[in-house]
Amino acid sequence: MLRTMAILLAAALSTGAQLAQSFPHTAKNGRATAVYRHEGLTFVANYDYSQRNHDRPWLLIDVALGSNTRFVLHRDNFSLVTPGGQTLTLASQEQGEGDPNGINTLIQNARIQRRDLSGYFPQRRQEALHFVSLPFSRSISDEGIVDNDRVTTGPLLFLSPDGSWPKGTYRLALDNERAKAALPITLE
Repeated sequence: MLRTMAILLAAALSTGAQLAQSFPHTAKNGRATAVYRHEGLTFVANYDYSQRNHDRPWLLIDVALGSNTRFVLHRDNFSLVTPGGQTLTLASQEQGEGDPNGINTLIQNARIQRRDLSGYFPQRRQEALHFVSLPFSRSISDEGIVDNDRVTTGPLLFLSPDGSWPKGTYRLALDNERAKAALPITLE
């Protein structure tokens, strides 16, 4: 019994060390929330629904950002790197419009599992990202402001080139000239 516990503890420590090495300045909070904090930037991602429901083309990741340094966040600042090394960009509005039933089903099914991420930030004002027009939302913008006066939040949608998302650890990357970070997205 003690030997089994020691093996499990060693495996957990090894996994934690690998996570810290692969994703510096990052911590997990719960099953499907990852938090990056470094040099005044806080970047949080939650993917509760998508973690276990990824047998369809769409992947939903809710994000929130705040920074001591003001910068303009563009939709092309985000990418998702698959376990196999393929880099995917955010889905376009045209791709979303091409599958309204898929998007509507995703948003409806994920509704009860989506989390308010503003609690990770001292700021109380919020700015919403509108990279795609979700059901009942009409505005679209290719950018948003990130600073220390507000929390910038919104959904990120990725479209699988293969129609589903294999299990594994993905890398959600933020690459802006003023902010760079990566978070682990683990699909079970």
